[in-house]
Amino acid sequence: MLPPISDQPENSTPLPNSPTGHDKGSNESQFLSLLKTAKKKELAALAKILMPYLAEAEMRQLRIWGDKSRLHLERATISVNDLLVNTRSGHVTIEEECFFGHRCMLLTGTHDYSKTGHERLKAVPDSGRDITIKRGAWLGSGVTVLGPATIGKNAVVAAGSLVTGDVPPNTIVAGRPALPVKKIDGTPYE
Repeated sequence: MLPPISDQPENSTPLPNSPTGHDKGSNESQFLSLLKTAKKKELAALAKILMPYLAEAEMRQLRIWGDKSRLHLERATISVNDLLVNTRSGHVTIEEECFFGHRCMLLTGTHDYSKTGHERLKAVPDSGRDITIKRGAWLGSGVTVLGPATIGKNAVVAAGSLVTGDVPPNTIVAGRPALPVKKIDGTPYE
């Protein structure tokens, strides 16, 4: 957030027509007032200047749908990038040294498919669909995990995969649905 114009350094010159940098009847800064009068072409130029900063921030923004207290990052040691986490129907736990490519989703939420219309929309279980990402797991970009699921220690989930159950430790899985491909040491999965 930009500081109000009145917080200028002592030697700066205040903007014309406002000794405080604020309109008399509001908390709106002169900058925001001026921005509201900008033409479409001027706003497009400003957007072009700001876009790299906004894009960078978005790529590092964790998004949570549901109760934030159900997301357990206490042991996480690496940034989760722009992970989307749905905690409507369970807890999500991320352990140490796990990392995520961009646009991954961990989804505990579901709806009762036997219902219809608004009744289906409101029929969301409160629990039973927990997701746990064990120490050292790597989820490539675009991975979706549907709970309940546990991604095992040091497991690798290939980019774009859809996980619909547990992934064994030290295993590489890929596909939609994700299936074991091989062990992380290169030996075949048995």
